[in-house]
Amino acid sequence: MDKTNKISSFLTEDIGYFLGLVVGRGSIIRGAEINKLIIEFPFKNLEAQGVTKKYDTQMYLSGSLDKIVNRLRGFGLNVRKESDIDNKTVSLVIEWHGGDIAWQLLNYLLDEEHTDYHSFRIPQAIFDADKEKQKEFLRGYFDVTGHIRTSNARFGQKDQQRVYLEADHRNWFLVLDLYRLFKKVNVPIESIDWGHPNFRDPEFKKQSGFWSKEHQIKIFANQFLPIGSYLTHKDEILKELAAMNKPNLGSEEKTIKIKEKPKNPEENSERLPPFLKGKHFDHYTQLLDYLRTIDEQDE
Repeated sequence: MDKTNKISSFLTEDIGYFLGLVVGRGSIIRGAEINKLIIEFPFKNLEAQGVTKKYDTQMYLSGSLDKIVNRLRGFGLNVRKESDIDNKTVSLVIEWHGGDIAWQLLNYLLDEEHTDYHSFRIPQAIFDADKEKQKEFLRGYFDVTGHIRTSNARFGQKDQQRVYLEADHRNWFLVLDLYRLFKKVNVPIESIDWGHPNFRDPEFKKQSGFWSKEHQIKIFANQFLPIGSYLTHKDEILKELAAMNKPNLGSEEKTIKIKEKPKNPEENSERLPPFLKGKHFDHYTQLLDYLRTIDEQDE
């Protein structure tokens, strides 16, 4: 048994959820005396609006986060809530005076060369863990990055409600990791809206760089029910939207139809990483396959 598998056997569901929060919106700050982890919950990423229910995110988030704070304190973390000066973000702040085993384990799992959600990837130990711990990771990730509202319906159809999960625009390989993990827990992804000119502005009708935004993973609400949310207001909206969808939506085998997209001068943009400059993609799966090839070469 290798080192990674040994660590995965010690992971708990609480740690799985915690890692989902960290990979989603966490930043590590290393200091001479105090090490700090900040997990941001931007209010704009936590809109919850259904048909009969609509929640003031700022008001409901605070109560839900109290439960998460207590959960994290339950396994020994020194965590507190903080709001920014403009009241646009509430954060969980965790401090270590020195480097205890929890701090060392966190750095090992996330790879010390990465310090924030711009480059974090899903730890291999999560892929090696059982499905319940994998789902806990995805709940944490959704709670800190997810959108849930009726405007996310596919083609505006009321019976095709979806949830969105975001990944930072700089973190292309995290999308690949999320795709793999959702597949392991048998939750089908409906589509991926990459922050790439071939997907956000394929005919180059908008201003330069319009496409350079977060990546969005889209999943039908009924398929997302096994993941759910620990934020009460989001979970209630999820259930409402899932009930609106036609039965078994997303369960059928999906036939991929690839429509050729026009060449776009932004395919050589400085906003793209070097490994994507000059590359053209007609379907989101083609970009996934390309990233998978690069990832395998780097192993």
